[in-house]
Amino acid sequence: MFKLSLKHILSRKGRLILTALAVIAGTAFLNGVFVFSDTIKGSFDRLFASAYEHTDAFVRSANVIEGDFGNDTRDRIDLSLLGVVESVPHVESAFADVQGTAAVVFEGKTVGQDGPPKYGSVWSGSANSPWSLKEGRGPEGPNEAVIDGASAKKSGIEIGDTVTVTTLEAQRDFTIVGIAKFAGSDSTGGATFVLFDLPTAQEMVIGDTTKVDSIIVVGDGTVSQQELADSVQAAIDDPAVETLTGAEIIKENQDAVETSLSFLTIFLTIFAVISLFVGSFIIYNVFSISAAQREKENALLRAVGASRSQVTRSMFIEALIVGLGGSVLGSLGGVGLAFVILTGLNAAGFGPGDTQLTIHVTGFVITLIVGTVVTMLCAVVPAIRSGRVPPLAAMRDVAIDRADVSMKRKVVGGASVLIAIASVAAGLGGDARWLGVGVAALFTALIALGPFVAGPIARLSSPALGKLRGAAGTMAGRNAARNPKRTALTAGALAVGLSLIIGVATLGSSAKASIREVIGESFVGDYIVTPSDQQSGFVPPQLVQDLNDADVGEVFPVGFSQVVLGDDTKGTFVAAIDPKPAEDLFNFDFTDGGFPQLTADGVLLQKDKASSLDVGMGDTLPVRLIDGSLVTLTVQGIYTTGGYTDILVNRALFTGPSANFLRDIQVYVKSAGGESAATTATLEGIVDQYPTVKVQSRDGFIDSTDDQIDGFLNFIYALLAMSVFIAAIGIVITLWLAVWERRRELGLLRAVGMTRRQVRSSVLWESIITGIVGVVMGTVLGTTLGWIIVKSFEDDGLGVFKAPVGTISVAAIGVFLLAAAAAFIPARKAAKADMLDAIATT
Repeated sequence: MFKLSLKHILSRKGRLILTALAVIAGTAFLNGVFVFSDTIKGSFDRLFASAYEHTDAFVRSANVIEGDFGNDTRDRIDLSLLGVVESVPHVESAFADVQGTAAVVFEGKTVGQDGPPKYGSVWSGSANSPWSLKEGRGPEGPNEAVIDGASAKKSGIEIGDTVTVTTLEAQRDFTIVGIAKFAGSDSTGGATFVLFDLPTAQEMVIGDTTKVDSIIVVGDGTVSQQELADSVQAAIDDPAVETLTGAEIIKENQDAVETSLSFLTIFLTIFAVISLFVGSFIIYNVFSISAAQREKENALLRAVGASRSQVTRSMFIEALIVGLGGSVLGSLGGVGLAFVILTGLNAAGFGPGDTQLTIHVTGFVITLIVGTVVTMLCAVVPAIRSGRVPPLAAMRDVAIDRADVSMKRKVVGGASVLIAIASVAAGLGGDARWLGVGVAALFTALIALGPFVAGPIARLSSPALGKLRGAAGTMAGRNAARNPKRTALTAGALAVGLSLIIGVATLGSSAKASIREVIGESFVGDYIVTPSDQQSGFVPPQLVQDLNDADVGEVFPVGFSQVVLGDDTKGTFVAAIDPKPAEDLFNFDFTDGGFPQLTADGVLLQKDKASSLDVGMGDTLPVRLIDGSLVTLTVQGIYTTGGYTDILVNRALFTGPSANFLRDIQVYVKSAGGESAATTATLEGIVDQYPTVKVQSRDGFIDSTDDQIDGFLNFIYALLAMSVFIAAIGIVITLWLAVWERRRELGLLRAVGMTRRQVRSSVLWESIITGIVGVVMGTVLGTTLGWIIVKSFEDDGLGVFKAPVGTISVAAIGVFLLAAAAAFIPARKAAKADMLDAIATT
């Protein structure tokens, strides 16, 4: 039977390739994620290993607030420690470093992309520094700087050019005197770096010439890194300062990159799994069709002595070969996909630079196992059904697949709907884990009840198409209705992709509507000043002062800083405000207290946040600041307004060292005369002096927020396009096999006068009917899914549910066009069928 199975597979190479396409597409995405993530991580691992190659000890503050995905905030240390470190035995050299946000503007444009970070740091000139000159010289004095090679190349900056650097502390023009490499490479992983001498870096980046972020120590090689680090720590003798070995700081940075990438890896893997899930519809459908078309062949095998298990194993062998072969080819395709993505990212300035692909055997093995297992699972039911074919079926001359709208499907589908309703209700009631169960039950219901949707739609379309397209239209409707399970499964693959697109679009549409409602109800001002891009990340303090001096109205900066609340181990960002103007600019719904009650040792909490912290009005909340100091805040107000921030504190809370870590990210302005051309001109005149920020009216700010949401949605749509592409492949495969299955029928129709054009038309409209079924199921499921997502985030500010009618319409049209395009090859194949060969009985 094994040899027979191999011969059977080789005799139908076309079907083998078609079946493997769905496996190849899904596994290519999955392995591409692994290769992409491993390459990025490997690139940064090598980068940090080279950067700290000569570092034997690393001195920094022990006061740190840990954030998610490596987003930590760390205190600074005194520059005076540099002399202490240099005096330690076996220390050959040591130099101080600072690092913070610094945006470079050249010829009116911010250098770098909106995404990768923008840093200002120290040019030490040491041979042991990771920075080395590519051109020019090092900076000397308060008006000279060096820029990284990748940024210089992309922006066209050359030696002698003047750039404007804006930091949290100041804005100043600098002459570029050097172009630098980092660890021997122009690329810094997409980040932009501008380097100053130490006093200038301290002044510009951290605003304190007595502090630094770290001290890098190089030993003389006579003692180990650990011994040198221990000696340095003993000489400093301060528990607020810690000393790491060079190996430890390398590993810490590498681990931080891995943590940061973990979210991206998981995010992309989810879409790879979605593609495999969509592909499983196609794989199952093909094996089901294959089982029906081989009914006579399997019956003959049973008649000559083959057992049920042997026939079943034969199909499992085919599934194993398809799964293994498709997964191997998919893995190779994933390598190519990762290469294309990395090349595109490098061209756009987001990539790791010149680097080789990193291919770990783990990712290959996981992809191989997943692809094979999915294929084998999809073949279980068809294989068992093949083994149950009675020997008498050998007398039939046609293939029959009776598995369509059985009572079992009704029971499973109905039960899945009830489970989905109960699980979603439980999830929205508080336990979010039930939402996953509910969504899984919805997709199960889609699979089980699909034929009950496909059958009626196909039957209703037959007379309508008959009037529109004559005999070809009638035949298309009847062919689609002939096997509703097959039609439903093919349409189900489309429905899954479409439902996810609609669900994501619903989330975006509802987010936009919610933002408009929140800002419209809570903010009663006229203008908002924000950073021009996400990574410049702050509004310069001097700009706030300029706005106040211009007397344009009520000026209200909102700062953010990271603190540790209560017994938490991770940091939380809190919004810091001046309560007096807040009362005039914001209209929050307080159940207790309010802005006037907020003092320097108080906190205002959103209702759900207060519940999660288990505190109420008048209760106290311990808070740890960046410098390690502990303060106790009293709850002085609880509000129900969502979508802005969960925690509001008084700006007076941040004094001393912690004040240096408070960043203003928005400045609200309420003009005495409201929004006007004169006020707009005045504000623009001030803001234009700061290239890294922009001023917008309230409506303009809302529109720009919509644009940001649209950008994120477009990224999601691009990822979901893979699943839709696989669904289109499914239509091609199903129609192609259906044409082969009906070759005798088509030959007879051609013999009695049906034209090739009519044959092509019937296959085309059958494909469009499949698209209609997919649109109906996908729209219902997608809208339901979107409603669940929006309701689950209701407490986080998504208070408005808005169905994206435009997106649904565009997606539906796209599915129809895709279905029509997918029918092109099968329709041509059907029209070219040889009449005499098709109707031959011998």
